[in-house]
Amino acid sequence: MLCKLGLLCLSICGLANQTLGFTLNRPLSTFSSSSKINNINLRQSVLSATSSTKDYLEPGDRVLLLGPGFLQLVIAKTLKAAGLVPMIVAPQKKLESFSRFVGDDEIMAEADIGLPDELGKVSGVVFCSEEAVYGESIVKTIMDWDGYKDGVCTRAICCVPVLTSKSKEKAAGWMPIFNNDAKGTNIWNAFTKAFKNHPVSGSASGAVIHFGNLFGGSVDGPPCLLPLGLDESIYKMTLENYRDLKERSFDRFRLGAQIIEGDAINPKPTNLEKLEKEAIKKDELIEAYRIVGGYPEVDGVNRHVVAQAVTQALMRPSRGDFTVSDESSSVISVPKEFTVLSKCLSEFPTNEEWDELFQNPGPAKWPDPYLFDPSTLPKVTAEEPK
Repeated sequence: MLCKLGLLCLSICGLANQTLGFTLNRPLSTFSSSSKINNINLRQSVLSATSSTKDYLEPGDRVLLLGPGFLQLVIAKTLKAAGLVPMIVAPQKKLESFSRFVGDDEIMAEADIGLPDELGKVSGVVFCSEEAVYGESIVKTIMDWDGYKDGVCTRAICCVPVLTSKSKEKAAGWMPIFNNDAKGTNIWNAFTKAFKNHPVSGSASGAVIHFGNLFGGSVDGPPCLLPLGLDESIYKMTLENYRDLKERSFDRFRLGAQIIEGDAINPKPTNLEKLEKEAIKKDELIEAYRIVGGYPEVDGVNRHVVAQAVTQALMRPSRGDFTVSDESSSVISVPKEFTVLSKCLSEFPTNEEWDELFQNPGPAKWPDPYLFDPSTLPKVTAEEPK
């Protein structure tokens, strides 16, 4: 007999009618120590000294990740690198394929198709599906679950797409014959409203993170992606030939972050393309100009950047009503609701840069093409034949 919570977790992915076995009675394991990412070292000791009520996570805390999707897996690897213990929740068929993408036996040993049977161990939860699969009722069931450490969820993050602005970009698996874009938007809106209205996730314990069009998430980029990226086969999970190159370009060039309050994008100035053509002239130089120097994305984001932002948000407190209240604290809180987008840098923000992004959120400035100097571009030389 399937347990009620297990069935509900399956139902969020549309699989509640399938007969699947559970393995909820195994004891929770402990990860071996892993190297920490420098920019996620959040000076937890300082935060502990300045906060009377814990509303953030610390290394060793366990986090439920409700998907499914590649974003869920990238977040799992980023959380592990930060010292947290990710617990992937997804249908059995998804878990079987996820193992190949993740390539980490410790992470997959914690994965399951339902909520863990052992209570009092989990501290936080992240809703991180890339598709509109959540019903409103899942918020109450997950947030009211009695299995959290000390009986309450310490930190809850809701990852949802940008909803206020439309984009022509389609998801990797989008097909015209199955176009349910309008229905999906309604599902996301209802789910987000339920999350905000719940007494736990709607309090200081919760935060809403909007993401733009998702790309990347593998390892074809700088060395910092090697412990965090999924198998390169994810680049080819689409019917569009150009998509593979675009996914890779995000991992190579778009690891910088924009943090914007609320649900928003960063529209390109209407005359910018005209100015770029006048100032730079050559098409190949214009393309190079657009992948260097912090050039912003209008509504696109690397999965790695979203995962970094989620990890930062889990290990920092939220501030209410978009009020900056960090003047007397060495640790910067995060807005209650914000959007994360990429900008063209080949490295993640440092911890100090995350501080600045969260303390002074806003769209990245669009560069002046007349200040572009082609001589600053890195030189590319052909390899000698072996």
